[in-house]
Amino acid sequence: MTGPSILVVRLPCKKIYPLGPVYLASLIRQVAPDASLRLLDLALVDRPSRERVLGDAVRELHPDAIALSWRDVQVFSPQDMDGAMRDSFAFFYDPSPFLKAKAAIRCLGHLFSYRSALSDNLCLIDEACRIAPSSLIAVGGPAIRVFGDLLRPHIPDRAHVLPDPARFFSLLGLPPPGDSLEPMVDPSALEGIFPQWGAYAEEEIGVQTKRGCPNECLYCLYGYLEGRRVLRRDPRRVVEEIENYHRRWGSRRFWFVDAQLLSDAADDEHLTDILQRLRAKELKVSWSGYMRVDRLKPDLADLMVRTGLRDLEIALNSGAQSVVDRLRMGFSVEGVIEGLKILESAGYAGRILIDLSLNSPGETRETLGQTISTFERIQGIFPHGRVTPVIFFLAIQPHTALEKMVLDDGYLKAGYNPMSVWPWAVRKLIYNPPPLGRLIGRCCAEAFRGTPGDRGSAILSALKSHLETNGRQK
Repeated sequence: MTGPSILVVRLPCKKIYPLGPVYLASLIRQVAPDASLRLLDLALVDRPSRERVLGDAVRELHPDAIALSWRDVQVFSPQDMDGAMRDSFAFFYDPSPFLKAKAAIRCLGHLFSYRSALSDNLCLIDEACRIAPSSLIAVGGPAIRVFGDLLRPHIPDRAHVLPDPARFFSLLGLPPPGDSLEPMVDPSALEGIFPQWGAYAEEEIGVQTKRGCPNECLYCLYGYLEGRRVLRRDPRRVVEEIENYHRRWGSRRFWFVDAQLLSDAADDEHLTDILQRLRAKELKVSWSGYMRVDRLKPDLADLMVRTGLRDLEIALNSGAQSVVDRLRMGFSVEGVIEGLKILESAGYAGRILIDLSLNSPGETRETLGQTISTFERIQGIFPHGRVTPVIFFLAIQPHTALEKMVLDDGYLKAGYNPMSVWPWAVRKLIYNPPPLGRLIGRCCAEAFRGTPGDRGSAILSALKSHLETNGRQK
């Protein structure tokens, strides 16, 4: 008996390995091995050709169902590496009318890009409904999980909007996967359903080791997206997935897509098991991921280095314990510093990116000074040039405790549009309130005037200068 024909489409976004669609396709293969499958990644297709390429795939496969995966809605992230964020801060806070005007023109470009990307994805969903009138159409992915209620009125009624991917199987009359956490990705089989796979052979490949996050950070969406209960994959399966990619495609760089590595005490044993198995394979690969290091032990740090840990990003957020506690991060600043010392002693030779969210709830001039001092201590642990601050601002997003807080205290009004990109809305959605908002905004705008480079350090330097000047005046 012939199974259903299913077209899985990743809607346009930045080029990043389409792990969600790959896992979905692999799970479909488990429950319907006789299904005709095709995975199409529109992130790899230039804008003028997308509708044509989608149409070609539909005509070739004649799918019973089309699953469209929507990854992103926001066009920029509020951190110093993002051009849209830099231009918005120059427009809001730079004292120069000329630079404000230049930034305003660039902001119009970002606004157009955002609206175009949103419109393009909605048009592609419309097109799928038009050219496949008898196919079941389903739209899912992180964007739908977070913004589905706002997007639903713009999506054709006949398309199913599915925040929960498990419903897709029931709509097709397929049994649910026995274990949705174990997709059993087979790169050789993937080549047959994903003709574009070669575009990622030398890129960073995403691999999930667990799903869920037990932490309750004020601003984070992972708990909502994946649940608070942590479900861990069999370490043998994780390493098998990495080995298969490496031996079949020659992939050498991997990113663990977990909300965070070492998110709780039980993760220590799980990650240790994965890395011990990886080391035994003697694969020449490197890996990274978002990680907590406040409980890092020397043996695990040594294992991380020996198995190819490269550039590491740490969400410190603040060097002041009082602010870290307000953000409900669940770690101590001193614990992070100690973990970084252990990592350096283990011989870690990569870069350290330290994420710092300025003007978080509870921020004062004193806590800003503590953050600068803490960052300087971290710089002193590693050789010069290895530690880079990444300055960002909390983004107010639906389904987070931060959203509830700002609605309760009147910073935002009920019924606000979290997808708005009008300047007056963006200024609110990037959390940078008074009384420190103008000072921090001016320091950012001042740093953004300089040549591209380590803008985070330039921002901290400007802040330190302003704080010291204010202190002397007092």
